Amino acid sequence: MPRVTKPVEERRQEIIATAREMFSEYGFDKTQMADISKKMNVAAGTIYHYFKSKTELLYAVIDELTNKNMERKQRFLSDTEGSAFDRLQLIFTMFENGELHDESNSRFLADPAIIQYYFTKMSNSYLPILVSLIEHGNTDGSWSCKYPSETAVFILQGMAGVMTAEHERNDSPQEKRDRMKAYTNAVFRVLDTAK
Repeated sequence: MPRVTKPVEERRQEIIATAREMFSEYGFDKTQMADISKKMNVAAGTIYHYFKSKTELLYAVIDELTNKNMERKQRFLSDTEGSAFDRLQLIFTMFENGELHDESNSRFLADPAIIQYYFTKMSNSYLPILVSLIEHGNTDGSWSCKYPSETAVFILQGMAGVMTAEHERNDSPQEKRDRMKAYTNAVFRVLDTAK
């Protein structure tokens, strides 16, 4: 059978997609590079040509997830009308309902270092969106926030902390919602909302 050679970026994306699927199904620790190459029907060396290690491949998977997630949220915010307060309230309602992160990723988000990397990437990707929203809220009268950039970092670090705690605890859905609601209320106090 003739050898199939794919363009570099297409092959790289195929490896990332296969790894994400396998990490989600079997967990990061139980998935070997050989398993990924076998599923793709390629030589093991092919994957190592693109990624030096399984950890590097994991980071590529997380980067891809983060980028797609951020693009969805940007489109969502662009399509949402209303004041900055209303838009932020909607974001936090989604956060409280677990709509801002994909539960299917939880199988490979078991290691604390992996969780930290994931939430750091998520926070960094949301930063420009949140800064812009806070600045908009300053102009439309939703709140009075003297330091939008620093406040956005504070909010996102808190969100990462809440999400990390969610992975570490075995709370009921109601307890999770209550904790997230308390966090949301704290954020609006920090923003000095006018409403």
